[in-house]
Amino acid sequence: DNNIGVIYMDETKQCPICKQENNCGTHVNENPSVCWCALEAFPKEIFELVPDEKIRKACICATCLATVKQLSTS
Repeated sequence: DNNIGVIYMDETKQCPICKQENNCGTHVNENPSVCWCALEAFPKEIFELVPDEKIRKACICATCLATVKQLSTS
């Protein structure tokens, strides 16, 4: 079997920009207010990087958020 050793990640746990784990707190608790992103401001430009089919379905990770924030202020 060619899939031995391959780990399939639930796509909602994957950042839609970089495809790494997004560490979304809502996967642990069903309450979105416990997620790290609940206290963050997301520049609107970041959503242009997210494929349409992933909007509001997968969380952006902290690394991508920090990168876009840094680029938008420089």
